[in-house]
Amino acid sequence: MHTAQQSSTAHPLPLERFRLFDSHDLDEAREFVGRVFCPHELATLHPGAQLDACHHSVPLHRDASLNYVQYGPAVRIEPGHLGGFYLLQIPLRGGATVRCGGQAVESHALMASLPSPTEPLSMRWHEDSPQFIVKIDRAALHTRLSALLQTPVQQPLVFELGVDLAQPSLMGMASFIAYLRSAVETNAFLLGHPVLAEQAENHLLTSLLLSTQHNYSQALAAGTAKPGNAPVVLPRVVKRAQEFMHSRLELPITLAEVCAHVGVSARSLQQTFAQCTGKSPMAFLRELRLDAVRAALQQPCLAERAPQVSDIAARYGFFHLGHFAEGYRKRFGETPSDTRQRHGEPH
Repeated sequence: MHTAQQSSTAHPLPLERFRLFDSHDLDEAREFVGRVFCPHELATLHPGAQLDACHHSVPLHRDASLNYVQYGPAVRIEPGHLGGFYLLQIPLRGGATVRCGGQAVESHALMASLPSPTEPLSMRWHEDSPQFIVKIDRAALHTRLSALLQTPVQQPLVFELGVDLAQPSLMGMASFIAYLRSAVETNAFLLGHPVLAEQAENHLLTSLLLSTQHNYSQALAAGTAKPGNAPVVLPRVVKRAQEFMHSRLELPITLAEVCAHVGVSARSLQQTFAQCTGKSPMAFLRELRLDAVRAALQQPCLAERAPQVSDIAARYGFFHLGHFAEGYRKRFGETPSDTRQRHGEPH
């Protein structure tokens, strides 16, 4: 494997500074790409074809990453189910045949693909068809969808597989993705400013949900999931409570403290929270902390010894490992050790 090499072309490849690996070895490429995405089968479509694979990847904030992947020759990719994330895949040239669930699309530079993690996925990338890929955490996207609908998401979010980037309704999202790519390639401005990165990520998730077609598009277009639901804009008391929780993820916090901060009674806050999020305040806080644990487990560890899963869990207030592991699995569809293992760290 080669790392941190300069591109041999006249112009640098997308996200060149964030290169994870490059390799001519099929097994090596499968292993390294699988660490960022998920385990999968990978094979060249023509015997004797030499792989020219590389993967560049940079996290945007907590729940999304920008990626560049190339293989060189035509390849067959069989991930099965993605599980914990969605992928918006944009061929920079060439194309791919993508099948997900009962849908199929011929993807090219103006026709991206957006496979959903609950549907079986199979792909054939054509020769010389590098792709720019936006990876988005499934739980984060469901949480954002719930906030937009103002009601819990009952069924898995399933997108229309083909995303026609030439459609006027999608041009804004496509332009924003191009801006994000430029921002991190030029001076990593967003990456050095967590608040800006978080806002950019939130905008990306919202744009994806509002611009593309999926099984909740009609409900979003109507503004509510059901007649009589609360308006999409969160009440100030809920927003202030959420911000307070975000600021104290690693500190002990009680419902009484949240109520005192926002200046309402426990009964009032619980009722308003339930109407707007479908959860109690403390259940919402628990999910925030589970998200924080997941983000920590996904970070590359530069130290000699990676922190134990139990240490990270305890940092965010999870001291009963059995309950923590069960809650984590329900939220993300995998164990904490699975998350760490997929990111190439010891567990």
